[in-house]
Amino acid sequence: MFFRFAAALSLVVLISMTGVLLEKRTLELRRQVSLQSYQTELLVEQHVRLRLETQRLTAPSQWALESAASEVSQSGARSRRLPHGPSAASAGVPDAPGNRLPLLRFQYPLNLEELH
Repeated sequence: MFFRFAAALSLVVLISMTGVLLEKRTLELRRQVSLQSYQTELLVEQHVRLRLETQRLTAPSQWALESAASEVSQSGARSRRLPHGPSAASAGVPDAPGNRLPLLRFQYPLNLEELH
């Protein structure tokens, strides 16, 4: 009689310990999934920021700024005078409203569904 009681009690304890271990493992896996999804969100945000920065830096208007800055530094060393007024747009100053070029558009837009 005592043997049956001890066997039943040990079986119940074994089953409950197995359940606790399974719950702990499930919780650990959920934490890992949560951390990975958070890291994925951070990487997507970083990717978008870097993509926008790349777009901004490779835009033709940025190249115009760099070429105008090099021209100004070369001509500034000679004359030390920058163009002002309405002739600034024709002189190659990139900040004039008529000189702004559109940003480049990526051929393949970012698809967030592929990341999940």
